[in-house]
Amino acid sequence: METYEFEGKTVEEAIQKACESLNVSKEDLNIEVISEGGGGIFGLVGVKKAKIRVSLKKGKEEAIKLAQEMLEKLLSYFPMSTKIETEISETEVRFNILGDGSGVLIGKGGQTLAELEHLFQKMVQKQWKGLLPVKIVLDAEGYRQRRANSLAELAKKLAAKVKKTGKILSTLPLPAKERKIIHLTLQNDKQVKTQSVGEGNLKRVNIIPLKRRSGRKRTNLNGIKGDT
Repeated sequence: METYEFEGKTVEEAIQKACESLNVSKEDLNIEVISEGGGGIFGLVGVKKAKIRVSLKKGKEEAIKLAQEMLEKLLSYFPMSTKIETEISETEVRFNILGDGSGVLIGKGGQTLAELEHLFQKMVQKQWKGLLPVKIVLDAEGYRQRRANSLAELAKKLAAKVKKTGKILSTLPLPAKERKIIHLTLQNDKQVKTQSVGEGNLKRVNIIPLKRRSGRKRTNLNGIKGDT
């Protein structure tokens, strides 16, 4: 169960902060008092804040059930037959939509799927009336996993070429979630580093050799070269 910590001058103030931050009432929280706080000497020296740890009484199972019911209702408005595969881990629940025509939900570069996921998360959050105890991920025909695998392989291939040639290589513009895959795939590689560059939501990821060769050129996936 996910927990959160809050501080205040008093325990009641800390509880109020928790309720406001999580958008719930006191009755919806499990509350553990870590520190009662204290006024110190003359209320000035050694003042110690009250500290609490809270968790939501409504659990992950309830949130998953609500999300699945809402997704089934949402999909009923689409003119195609679908079914939902549910994968649950400690930190997230993944709904994989299967069925004829479900590829329409993916869209170019997964854009439609990303927008649908954002809308769906907002809908569930509003219905839940509080902070969800689990992260919701939408997928269609396993697209996200295939895409993640493809990006990880791309990162490894580009890194190998960077180490061989000493050139900086750049990916095509990617959204934040996909850039993260590139960064995580290469984070333990001691011979290269990664850096997001550009403006807006779509940015390139530069893969940079840590040992540079003089006079080398930088190349991106479009074959455009530039001075290093």
